[in-house]
Amino acid sequence: MEITVKRCTGLLGALTPIPLEFNGDMMTSLSGFQEKVVSIPESEGTLKYVESLNRSDQVHVRQGDVITIRRTALSKVTHLLFVITLLYFLSANIYILVTGAPYDHEWARLLGLLLAIAFIVVGITSLFFNTYRLVVEKRS
Repeated sequence: MEITVKRCTGLLGALTPIPLEFNGDMMTSLSGFQEKVVSIPESEGTLKYVESLNRSDQVHVRQGDVITIRRTALSKVTHLLFVITLLYFLSANIYILVTGAPYDHEWARLLGLLLAIAFIVVGITSLFFNTYRLVVEKRS
């Protein structure tokens, strides 16, 4: 009895492994963009992933199902905000290295401050919500 589990969590999501449990027993973990065919001891049961701070998602699976691990909307917003903030501060530092002076415009400083505050608020908020969700792509 087997199920197929695919991981579709984006580039930033691929940095940490995701442990999977079947009916409460640790089964395997997925890293990167892995796809695994996993043996299950029963013909149906509950597949669950567990993250830090007890965040988790579960789905009822049957033999032969194809399950995909996807990012939630909050995770996508967090990753996008992270990339935008990173690019802004990299460009600001490159500007300082090239010209020898920080941005002269008041709006540039304000934008940097707002990006940093938004990143911190969304980052802390995302600690309390699920990062991933389990989706049944194909029922057997």
